[in-house]
Amino acid sequence: MSNTQTTAAIYLDLKRQLYLEARLLSAEQYDNWLNLLCDEIQYEMDVPQRRFREDKSQRRAPVKTPIFNENKASILMRIGRFKTGFVWSENPINAIRHIVNNIEVFDTGVADQYLVYSTIEVHRSRLDSERKRLTAGRQDVWVKSASGYKLLKRTATLDDSVVLDSNLNYFI
Repeated sequence: MSNTQTTAAIYLDLKRQLYLEARLLSAEQYDNWLNLLCDEIQYEMDVPQRRFREDKSQRRAPVKTPIFNENKASILMRIGRFKTGFVWSENPINAIRHIVNNIEVFDTGVADQYLVYSTIEVHRSRLDSERKRLTAGRQDVWVKSASGYKLLKRTATLDDSVVLDSNLNYFI
């Protein structure tokens, strides 16, 4: 991977793409969101292991613990489940807002493939008093195709060492 930032035009195109993706996910327009994904998508999220700096003992757990590691088939299955109307955590409907910022775009050294770093903040309100906030860093690989930019890989790492929500029935 290169440390070379892309041109301003590519940066703006991918920034717009991330904003579009955030809007689609917040509006639960999953069929439209699927059009932004490559068929070979790798979509994963993990939580980091938190240790005191002075702790020099041997690690007993992986550096990062996966929460999910999905492909296109499993993403389609999750979206299909939402469409059944039988997902208890989606009744009443959640109010979800995706906020994307701190976007950086780099050339990967592979033609039409870009490494994109960003920070995501997801706010979810389920009932009057149930409000949750999730923050994570993301590392994406986006590919430029004839139909626009498509997400090939996303790795999100939570800022918290535990999931502070009763479920993760949303995409980040």
